[in-house]
Amino acid sequence: MDTDQLNLLMKAALGNHPDALVARKAAQELLRLDDTNWSYYFSLYQRHSAGSSVESVPIEIYESGRNTEGKAIAYPISLAPAEMLEHLRMVHYADLEKRSDEYASCSRTATLWIKKMQAGSGSSLTRTSYLATRLGIPESQVKIGSKGTDLFVDLPGGESIAIAEAQILQSILDQKRGTFGRIIFHDILSTETRDSIHGLWNHPSLIDRAKSYDELVRTTTGLQRFHETMQAFVPTLDEGGKITFDRVAPGGHALFAVEALRAAYKPQLRPEVDSSTALISAISNGEDISGTPDHLMVGWMIREQVPIVLVSTEKTAVDLKAGIVSLLRSPGGDVSMAVTETVQAEAAGQGALFRQLAGSINTNLALFNYQVLIPKIEKLVAEIGEDEFMKIIAPDLILNWKEQNGRKYLQLEGAMASTLMNLDRYWRKKYRQPLVHLIDVDRVQRTRFFSPIKSAFDFFMQFHSDRFSFDASTMRLRNLRPGKLPTISLKDPVTKDKYYQDVKTVLDVFENARIADLDSLSIEGRVKLKGAVLRGVVEFKADDSVTQKR
Repeated sequence: MDTDQLNLLMKAALGNHPDALVARKAAQELLRLDDTNWSYYFSLYQRHSAGSSVESVPIEIYESGRNTEGKAIAYPISLAPAEMLEHLRMVHYADLEKRSDEYASCSRTATLWIKKMQAGSGSSLTRTSYLATRLGIPESQVKIGSKGTDLFVDLPGGESIAIAEAQILQSILDQKRGTFGRIIFHDILSTETRDSIHGLWNHPSLIDRAKSYDELVRTTTGLQRFHETMQAFVPTLDEGGKITFDRVAPGGHALFAVEALRAAYKPQLRPEVDSSTALISAISNGEDISGTPDHLMVGWMIREQVPIVLVSTEKTAVDLKAGIVSLLRSPGGDVSMAVTETVQAEAAGQGALFRQLAGSINTNLALFNYQVLIPKIEKLVAEIGEDEFMKIIAPDLILNWKEQNGRKYLQLEGAMASTLMNLDRYWRKKYRQPLVHLIDVDRVQRTRFFSPIKSAFDFFMQFHSDRFSFDASTMRLRNLRPGKLPTISLKDPVTKDKYYQDVKTVLDVFENARIADLDSLSIEGRVKLKGAVLRGVVEFKADDSVTQKR
């Protein structure tokens, strides 16, 4: 591909003149991107060209006595004064349970459109040796699937299924119980993960061995597959700021929020439903077997006519670096919701404060009520035009520098919550009402809706320890110590911690270890803890000392 020509076209595409539109079309054709991937990539490129990124937007966290004049100030919910909290649209999950019958009746006729983000393979989770052992094949023949979803769940009777298969079964069982009127599956893939997910749909189902999962869904009333979304690998920028194909990468999960919002005014991007039927879309982490809304969340959105929801949960000791839900006061005095990130706090010299703050974090479970959202977004796009709409919903730019073959490359990325918060900020200013609401889940209920596999230890804890059990009748995790999660630090200086990123290694290290009463575990170096009973606060230093505190 002619990168010089592409760089010239992209620069020309930044203007508002007629030639810019021609340049955009030519650049899209050169990149071979569909409309969704192109619109998203171009919005990130525009942000970068304008010098706008998460790092460049000066935001400070509120501190008593600190000068706030002329600054954008983030108030985490735990610090926000009463007059600020009036701008917060949040309901606690415990309050939904008090009206369970009412909300459950609404969900029974709803269509739930499930989108699991399965486009990434997960570089922080090494599983080649694990999969080779489980599948009985050489490591050279292992094909890595979507992050964590190619790991196995052991069922009663000795059968094993991949986590991605368990997720499909979970939704099928929900529909058979009448939890929702209809369930629609929508795969979010990339060229890295496409073959593994396609292979899963063609695999004989546990429910009817004579049918593949695809055949089962297509022949079962109340189940449907919609077309899939392919996240493209897009070019990065070299150290001189020029587009290059020497390294390509996806642009972050904000793409899927952008696609969800475009579906509100582009009917071809959403499933057809009767006008009287509520269509609720749920986007969540692909490897999170708990990342699906229940009947109360869906029913509440329908009953209360809520357009967009982000599910949050109470921050705990395991979330020190997670983005915190905040109320943001602009220098002009406007108030909106935001997710304050670690990088913003550190840029303001408030990293230590950020880690100490209480509050709520984003779970990456986003819900869209199209019955409410469609007329709102159609009205806005008609008023301001699609180009302006895309600028509004473009996420705050994350500058992700990577090194490859001794050279540095800049990946342009964005987060899903950022896209939704940016739209909410614009909506509040233009229409004087909020668009995005929060459902906040307390720490006791947390793992019912948020159990991501971010590390090999997470997989061990969820599926191979006495801390959780797996209910094969519902295909869901059950936390045996609800409200408590241990803080884990596994370090191996020799391999720069890669030793503990390997799934097989971690399963071997902790084989039959009991962690039901573990509060904190810190390991430095390589140890073997087969059959160990770990309680309270435990610290290991290889070949040195072991400390266990009650």
